[in-house]
Amino acid sequence: MQEVKVGVRLGGRETVLKILGMHCATCSLTVHRALLSVRGVRWAEASLASNEAKVLAGPELDYGELLKAVRKVGYDVYREAAYISVPGARPEDAAAVERAARLWGVFKASFNPATAVLYIEYNPLEVNPEDVAEALRKAGFRVGEVSRSDVDVDVDKKAAEREAKDLALRLIPAVPITAALMASMVFPFVPPLVQLALASVVQFFSGWRFLAGAYRAFRNWTANMDTLVALGTLSTFLYSAYAALTGVHTYFEASAAVITFVLAGRYIESRMKLRTGDVVRKLAQMTPPKARVKTGEDFIKLDPAQVKPGQLVEVREGERIPVDGYVEEGGGYVDESTFTGEPMPVEKKPGDLALAGTLLVRGRLVLRTTRSGAHTYLAEVIKLVRQAQNARLPIQRLADRVAGVFTWVVLAVAAATFAAWVLRGAPPGQALLFVASVLVVACPCALGLATPLAVVVGVGRAAEKGLLVKNPEAFEKVLKARFVAFDKTGTLTRGSPRVVKYVGDVGALAYAASAESKSTHPLARALVDYVSELGLAVRPPDSYDSFPRMGIYASVNGKSVGVGNEKLMEALGAEVPQDMRRLAEELRSQGLSVVYVAVEGRVRGLVAIGDELRPDAAAAVQRLRSMGLEPVVVSGDNERAVAAVAAKLGISRYFGGAEPEKKAEIVKKLREGGVVFVGDGVNDTPALATADVGVAVSGGTEVAKEAGDVVVARGDLSKVVEFLQLSRRVVSNAKFNLFWAFAYNVALIPVAAGLFYPIFHLRPELAGLAMSLSSITVTANALKLKRA
Repeated sequence: MQEVKVGVRLGGRETVLKILGMHCATCSLTVHRALLSVRGVRWAEASLASNEAKVLAGPELDYGELLKAVRKVGYDVYREAAYISVPGARPEDAAAVERAARLWGVFKASFNPATAVLYIEYNPLEVNPEDVAEALRKAGFRVGEVSRSDVDVDVDKKAAEREAKDLALRLIPAVPITAALMASMVFPFVPPLVQLALASVVQFFSGWRFLAGAYRAFRNWTANMDTLVALGTLSTFLYSAYAALTGVHTYFEASAAVITFVLAGRYIESRMKLRTGDVVRKLAQMTPPKARVKTGEDFIKLDPAQVKPGQLVEVREGERIPVDGYVEEGGGYVDESTFTGEPMPVEKKPGDLALAGTLLVRGRLVLRTTRSGAHTYLAEVIKLVRQAQNARLPIQRLADRVAGVFTWVVLAVAAATFAAWVLRGAPPGQALLFVASVLVVACPCALGLATPLAVVVGVGRAAEKGLLVKNPEAFEKVLKARFVAFDKTGTLTRGSPRVVKYVGDVGALAYAASAESKSTHPLARALVDYVSELGLAVRPPDSYDSFPRMGIYASVNGKSVGVGNEKLMEALGAEVPQDMRRLAEELRSQGLSVVYVAVEGRVRGLVAIGDELRPDAAAAVQRLRSMGLEPVVVSGDNERAVAAVAAKLGISRYFGGAEPEKKAEIVKKLREGGVVFVGDGVNDTPALATADVGVAVSGGTEVAKEAGDVVVARGDLSKVVEFLQLSRRVVSNAKFNLFWAFAYNVALIPVAAGLFYPIFHLRPELAGLAMSLSSITVTANALKLKRA
């Protein structure tokens, strides 16, 4: 399969489909090929672990063709239906109504002129009936009632539960019948013809999903797990039916037991896989069902999706916040562990941002809404996590290639096994038992689950820890890195300068802050904030002028004030004392910026301003060293400031004065040994894209727009180390799953073929049990990552 970086090499729009009926690697490959055959599809990938397919398509795509393509090869797409009343629409409006309703995500739109009702089938991961109703309104139609049944945002759970329900329905009659047939092996109390009738129920009702799946694969010129189970059980059943009619020994218990054990394994596996989507489900449940919105002097309850930007929303103690917004009034402490992984509540006061899904543990807030419904930060995170869970690790591509030919190899081995035993003089019935054992034990379903399950659980676990993995290939690539390169400002440092030291009289400091109060420069803001914290008065200047690369000159309360470097002081005729010059050099050697304050032509103060290291920077760098990685600093700041920060962290390799393009060049050279680049800001985008793995340290809420493979929420550097540790666990887990799935099947094939007969033999029912245990083991091992 050609490697494609979505959104990099190809343009287009993405969609995610919940696929029904996939249960082995061949199934996912079949769905993958079917989607690629649709006009307008530029890239597609199907994930067995999440039962989802991800598609990148151009504007020429007819969305309904995706459903047709999947159903054509025998699978289905999870979708929901709704009825929308369009009063006043006439028969001649039918085409226009349907055209307006065909939004991205709508599979089918059919308008009934007799009842003036529009029926739609849609993908709930992309669109909802309210969106379609709004589109109809924009097209000029009047919309009445919107009716839908079984509304639930938890698409994953519903699809999985539907699968488990069908398995249970087919398993219920199979268990007692199989028990009776196996008991008749020891105590022959069931006549052969009765055995035939009982076994027929198991073979053609309980085992129907295998027969249907095998037919579907045959029709598409492929072979999958269903092919192997169907051939193994059907051949044994048909021979036993012939034997029952002719008085020869039967093997009904073997075919029935295989179907029962495989169904039981599938049922257990489906219940376990429900847990793999826990994170997305928990996130989806974070938004409360109602928001308390201010209208006039009162508050009324509305669906959070109906809240519009600018509206005021009240949140009381113990409630979850329903929208994104800034605190307008009130205050309190909010639990943001959903996004950051940190359990300590964060204080919120007027002007602070609060996010939908977080919990107000104490206090009362009134928020001015900025985003609601599908546009919140929470909704964006859910979408990113879901998309990432559909991706595959590079090592899975080898498993896909193996799975593509493995089934055919097994069929050949089964045919050779039958021929070998018949040539040795074994009865046809016994030879068929060996064939059935080979076919059943070699089913490659565990091979298809091996790495996708590890990715699904690993991405979910990362999200719980405040790590948004946008490209899961980063799990594998990061393990090959030797260097971790950091941007300085805003990554290793807080990114907000503050006054570190002041030497001079307090009056001059107040004059300096007043003079700088009109400036938007970060150093000016730091000086004003510092003076305000001291409780000194800051008044607007009478006049103000700035001199690039020198400083500012202003008149405050009738006095001339200059704030800047030596060049400005010289221009003002203000002599800088020698002791101040020596102190300035010492402070600059520590990476601090120094400005002088002159009042009425005399230097009366010195201000040192710096960007503090993040409190977790030193610990993160030390942990990286302990993991065998070399930290590097690559910054656009001046060489002296970069050297000072590097020295504080004990980093020997650093690069200063690097513009965005130069940063990318430095990272490209480091890639020879493998490099992870950690940065924030737009100027880091080229370096993030150039690195083997880019980690964006984000303090904002537009995570989908962040460059990089991984986004560290809230700019916590310790999360970078946690990602490296989690990556090792995920890749190790995936490799174990692959080894287990492949080695387990291959090792048991010769046993099933009777190589050690009569010392030891694997009967078909035991082969079915062994095959089921293989998939259950892989699923259980992947779930261990939930505790990583």
